Amino acid sequence: MWDVLVLGLVVVATGQVELALTVVYFVQAALLVGIVLTSRPKVRATRHDLFERVHRFGGWGLSALFWVGAVLLVDERRGSESLGSALVGTPTVWVLVVTTVSSLVPWMLLRRIPIEVVRPSSHVALVKSGRRTPMAGTTRAISRHPLRQWHSFAVIPTPGQEGFRMAVSRAGDWTGEFIDEPPSQVWVRGVATAGMANYGTVFKRVVYMVTGSGIGPVLAHVLAARVPHRLVWVTRDPVKTYGQELVDEILAAQPDTVIWDTDAKGKPDMVKLAYAAYAESDAEAVICVSNKKVTWSVVHGMERLGIPALGPIWDS
Repeated sequence: MWDVLVLGLVVVATGQVELALTVVYFVQAALLVGIVLTSRPKVRATRHDLFERVHRFGGWGLSALFWVGAVLLVDERRGSESLGSALVGTPTVWVLVVTTVSSLVPWMLLRRIPIEVVRPSSHVALVKSGRRTPMAGTTRAISRHPLRQWHSFAVIPTPGQEGFRMAVSRAGDWTGEFIDEPPSQVWVRGVATAGMANYGTVFKRVVYMVTGSGIGPVLAHVLAARVPHRLVWVTRDPVKTYGQELVDEILAAQPDTVIWDTDAKGKPDMVKLAYAAYAESDAEAVICVSNKKVTWSVVHGMERLGIPALGPIWDS
């Protein structure tokens, strides 16, 4: 809105503003329009790669243009004062310094780390790294190329060992290629950030209702056992898909886990299953990690019964 207002004032003041500054403002407006248009839910869902590229490179372009515009504007108005002195005394420049440094910090932490990939099935790859042990319940973005796609996955500490694990399930071209042609190294940047399942820590007891690879975001909480909980995991043949080792690890950490094998039992009524676990465990809330349809079904189903329920917002 502010940029549109500035552009309008520039148009009105044609002839009073330098041509270079006018061009900068118009290019800024064009980039902002592109970012806004590709931010629409339908575009994000159907052209997510385009959305990511426009936001990344368009955002960098805007940052550079804000600097160019600020310098040109200060130079136009500085009078007899030196350009350097005028820049130092301009609040806008200091705002740009803060925003630029904030944008650069994650990229200053860019690292390429070695990984080990185990594929218990064609549906999932289990990634292991010996680099640092993150806090339980955090997520980390990884990429095969730092200027291309970045995807965030829950990081799972291994009790008694240094490093972390990730579960990458087949859910698109990028994850499919990752599973079929696993790399020996990936790029990471910034720091691990808290995942949505951390909301469980505000309750005395919770039910984790997960399907398939949704086990990844909650597994760290199951292993850490910071909050009493009941885990319900609905998935295709868990041993065949994820491996006996992972299933044994879950059952050792939480013996009363409910594992529903959809290959053997078919698809369950998720709302009924969630309510049964909630009632049996005397929980205070239900946290669902699944696909959009199932998550909304469980969350809304629980809320209709007056039970607090949480799930991903599906707005990335």
